[in-house]
Amino acid sequence: MELDDFKHAWQTLDRRLQQQNALNFQLLRSHRIDAMRRGFRPLVIGQTIGMLVGVVAMFVLLPLWTHTAPTHDLAVKICGIGLHVYCIGLIVFGGIMQGFVAGVDYAAPVVAIQQRLLKMRRFYIIGGMLIGLPWWFLTAPLLVVLTRGAILDSAPLVIWLQLAIGAAGLAATGWLHRWAHRPGREKIGRWLDDNAAGGSIRRAQAALDELRGFEQE
Repeated sequence: MELDDFKHAWQTLDRRLQQQNALNFQLLRSHRIDAMRRGFRPLVIGQTIGMLVGVVAMFVLLPLWTHTAPTHDLAVKICGIGLHVYCIGLIVFGGIMQGFVAGVDYAAPVVAIQQRLLKMRRFYIIGGMLIGLPWWFLTAPLLVVLTRGAILDSAPLVIWLQLAIGAAGLAATGWLHRWAHRPGREKIGRWLDDNAAGGSIRRAQAALDELRGFEQE
């Protein structure tokens, strides 16, 4: 075989390998993107449920704290407004997360989708903390509103006990977060961060990381 023939054969083989790699990448991308799209369904359903809970709770609790007995009118209204704000937070958080999912451009380059998911992950973690941490204290104002303040006369110790439990739980959560992110506990810290990011987002990021690695090979 002459040198020119050998070069031509080598170039032909190289082009075929590139085409095969491109085809393999497209097949892998299609499979991973479809799996990622399906993987967001639990997240969307969960946020929809959270939004519905917020709406229902607003309508159920609103009459209870807007029409109260004069004895504990101020306390009931403060608790009711706090619960009302929390319900609005549930609705807003769920709506923004739904917007993040709906705004993912699955036809965009892998890097662009990764950046989108990174923003989604950050918002989910921060929003999840703002929504999740108040849970430690929600029982006390909820009892006040549901009883229209009567519990402040019949069983005030219950309210103080609930607040004490909430304060202890919040302090324990903060301590655990600081402890897990100290030097030497990187694996525990990453595990907590991954779980805080939500399963759907975590799996989507893993699929994109795999695609990105294949694309760079």
